[in-house]
Amino acid sequence: MSLQGPKTAEWFRRSKRVMVNGVSSQFRYWGDADTLVIDRGLGSHIFDADGREYIDYQLGFGPVILGHADPYVSQAVAEAAFRGNVYAMTQEIEVEAAEAVIAALGWASQIRFTNTGTEATMHAIRLARGWGARDLILKFEGGYHGAHDYVLFSTAGAPPAHLGSRLRPLPIQASSGIPESIRSYIRTLPFNDIELLTEFFEDHGHEVAAVIVEPMAANFLGVLPEPGFLETLRTLCSENQSVLIFDEVKTGFRLGLDGAVGAFGVVPDVATFAKSMGNGFPVAAIAVSEEMSEGWRLGGIAQAGTYSGNAIAAAATKATIERLSDGEVYRTIARTGGALMDGLRKILADHGMAGSIVGHPSMFSVFLGEGKPTEYRDLARHDSRIYNNTVLAMIERGVMPCPDAKETWFMSAAHSDADVARTLDVFEEAFTETLARAGSLPSFEDE
Repeated sequence: MSLQGPKTAEWFRRSKRVMVNGVSSQFRYWGDADTLVIDRGLGSHIFDADGREYIDYQLGFGPVILGHADPYVSQAVAEAAFRGNVYAMTQEIEVEAAEAVIAALGWASQIRFTNTGTEATMHAIRLARGWGARDLILKFEGGYHGAHDYVLFSTAGAPPAHLGSRLRPLPIQASSGIPESIRSYIRTLPFNDIELLTEFFEDHGHEVAAVIVEPMAANFLGVLPEPGFLETLRTLCSENQSVLIFDEVKTGFRLGLDGAVGAFGVVPDVATFAKSMGNGFPVAAIAVSEEMSEGWRLGGIAQAGTYSGNAIAAAATKATIERLSDGEVYRTIARTGGALMDGLRKILADHGMAGSIVGHPSMFSVFLGEGKPTEYRDLARHDSRIYNNTVLAMIERGVMPCPDAKETWFMSAAHSDADVARTLDVFEEAFTETLARAGSLPSFEDE
């Protein structure tokens, strides 16, 4: 059954004539029969071109922490737009937004704005390499750090069975078009494995320019760091003069106003932010320690961007942080997100299904398999067929998580108790139906 109504189907046909596969990002393409075209969003709900309403747990892959079309942020952006947007110079609203970011984070000395998370991680890695005069970057399996060549290895699309030995993991290229020589500049390890991490630094620490890590594995299930993992990483980077980069494109301003530093108590040298810092408007930033800021201040390490710090992005950032600053948004999300996690956990238990609800109340996933997942390779135990078909059945009923379990469910301040109750009812109905049909179900990948 197609997810498209007649108006959505017509809009999609139009989009295919002018955009490749009808989308501007391949992750949005669900096939010719099921790719949706959205008309508008309001609060926790979105509406497709046929007017069909969905409770939204994708939230644009995470940016929308306040809810769609938040009036406070929208008004601030509208006012900024009428004053002009780009001047090839620093502007007042940009300074105010930067001050708000620095005050919120608490640990960073300075920032520079960019436009996307990909830009932010690209510049962060170049800064680290230029600062330390080293080339090697360490990342963790399943981590996604943007769409530039230097980090598109062993991302959340890599088959776990193809990652090689845990002792000598293989960096699996995630795209054609990446020069083979790039592979020599990247090393990969399983997330949360302190022993392998320590052994790696004993052998290669003197070569490592930087370690880039999602402090919470936001691109595969929302796996949390095991006790001691981030602390060990901080110590090893300090001992080896390697730069520790926290990729907080998803976790920043979502786990809390001070992000992963507040949640886990470990301070990086550099951190990248985007998504929730602007409630859906395109903005990103690179935050640096006082020492790392010298790398840009002294010159010689390139960082630039025509639209970086533009007025609309800056106004969205300032307004979003103002809305987040009293803590009420985080208290609301902790309550509703926690209730949804508890309810999903109970449904799995009631059905005798091995599984767990993984992550944080603001972003979490449903893992269907034995044991608690702690690293990307654990996805080999996840029953993607049951999960994906359950979520497709939920979407048909008007509740929309991402059909891929690696992508977390995102919560916003606009999600209500009624949304949570409706979601749990729909999940149980869809899950029960899927289990009853399990023997005859195709896999999501085959559809």
